[in-house]
Parts: sequence; structure tokens; C-alpha cells
Amino acid sequence: MNEKFSHSVFLITSSNSELNAKKKFGTGFVIHQDGNTTYVLTCAHVVEAVGGVGKVKVSGHLAKVIEPLGDKFGCDLAVLAVEGELTDIPPLKLGIIADKGNLFEAAGFYQDDTNTRKLAEISGKLGGTQIIVNEEGDRTPAWNLEISDDSENDLKAGYSGSPAVDKTSGYVFGVVAQLTGQGKGLAISIEALKKVWQEMPESFIYIEKPMNQPPKDNPYSSKSEKRLQDTINRIRKDIDHEKKEDEYLTDDIAEIQQQLRMVGYGLDQRSLNRQLKDAEEKRNLCRQNIERFQKQEEEIIKEIERQKT
Repeated sequence: MNEKFSHSVFLITSSNSELNAKKKFGTGFVIHQDGNTTYVLTCAHVVEAVGGVGKVKVSGHLAKVIEPLGDKFGCDLAVLAVEGELTDIPPLKLGIIADKGNLFEAAGFYQDDTNTRKLAEISGKLGGTQIIVNEEGDRTPAWNLEISDDSENDLKAGYSGSPAVDKTSGYVFGVVAQLTGQGKGLAISIEALKKVWQEMPESFIYIEKPMNQPPKDNPYSSKSEKRLQDTINRIRKDIDHEKKEDEYLTDDIAEIQQQLRMVGYGLDQRSLNRQLKDAEEKRNLCRQNIERFQKQEEEIIKEIERQKT
């Protein structure tokens, strides 16, 4: 499992012991920190399942539900606020970057036959997109998920609210909302977050390719200088995030290499070699992302200069 990614994923339960006994739980993940407040994203139907407003717990901590709560038959999203807890947990990056055929991974909770709740990972590729329309005619974009045959797990009860992460960029592009069949699921697009979080920070979601909208020849031409500067600030935060991730992975690689020098050949060595390869691939991806972000920053700076002339 990708430990850095799953570190920001938490169990959503109820303060009502009877609901907990009935296996009413779900998954959520950290998306933002603001002072002493940690914001967690999950599904609206998870909030309802655990008892609704005033009954929601994130990793055992009581959470406030940010209004409006999403429609479980449409925009099935909910933002939770936890005060004074989880403040050391890194938020996951959000982005509208996905495309059909992209590989993804997700991590969520399920309950096994011994009634033990476990955090597990699934992986697969993206199918096509669809638009969910509720009774009021509100439209919400979503992605079809196709779970790989060699994935260690399939979607199960409890995975609702899990982050769906693009494996190439590391951005969360959607929130797992439902199982639609064996090896298939549905994720609400992260661009729908603005419907349920009206106070969402500006330039909070990285946008590379909005769903159902063809790319423009110059995506910056119609933006104001302030908007461009906000985008630069967001990119610089992403660069800082990737640099920190690079540092963590470099430490992990050094630790694994040290362990390899201390063990003989066998299962332990083969396992460590796999961990080393995985960590090195993730660090290479971090460095590719840093280079990509830096190029984007350079392009936007040039566009600002062109707008001034």
C-alpha cells in the first residue's frame, strides 16, 4: 500500500454505538488545513448512514458537517471539519486531470469476517464519464471505475468516500461513491466539490482538463493577472509538496537500503527489493512532477508579461 497516500485516509463512524454495531461506517480523507481546523471529504450517504449532522466521527473525533450536505442521489459529497485534531496530517492534492484509460488507485475501509475494520487499496483504470442528474435536474460529473483483475481487493461496503487518485500525477480526481457491479464502481468528480463547499479556497483545485470541455489553445488568455498569480501560488505550493514527498521517499530509500545490508537472501530480501523499487519509482515521479510544475509556472509568468505589453 502507498503509505504516504493512505496516511491521509480515515475511518468515518458514528457517535451512536448502535449504528456502529450495525456496521455503519465509511471512509474520508484530509483535503485542507486552516489553523486548528482539519477539513475531510467523504460521501453524503456516509454522513446519513452514521446518523447525520451531529453524529459523525472522523478517526474517533467528533466532526462538524459543512453545509450544504450533498444529495446522495446526485452530488454525493460532504465536507467535514474537525477542530484541534489531525492537524499534522498532510492534505491530499486535488485536481481535474483525469482521462479515460488513466490508471488510478484508491484506499478505503472494509470489515472482514471477524468484524475487524481494515484499510486496503484497490487499483484499476478509468472508464468513460457520465453525468448524474437528480430529481431537481442538478447535474454532477462522475467517472466509471474499472477495477483491475490483479488488484488485491474489490470495492466493498465502507469504501464510500475513498479518494480516487490518478497514479501518474498523484492528484485526487474523484471520490468513490458506489459499487456498480463486480469489479466496477463510480467516483464523483472532484470538480463537484464547489457545490458543497461554498467557502472553498480560491484556486484550491488544480485544473488541467475540465470534464466535458475541450481544451483551449491558450488556457490563460481569458484570465486576469490576479487569477494567473493565484495559479502561480497554487503551483508553488504543489512544488513544495512534491519536494517534501521527495525528501520522505529519499529517507525511505536510505532506510530500505540499510535493511538490505543487514538481511541474508530470502523472502525478506525479495520483499525489501520490491519496496525499494516502488519507492524509487515514486521518487522519480515526484521529480517529474516538480519539473512539470516549474515549466507551468514559467509559462504563466510569460503570459502575465505578455498581458502587460
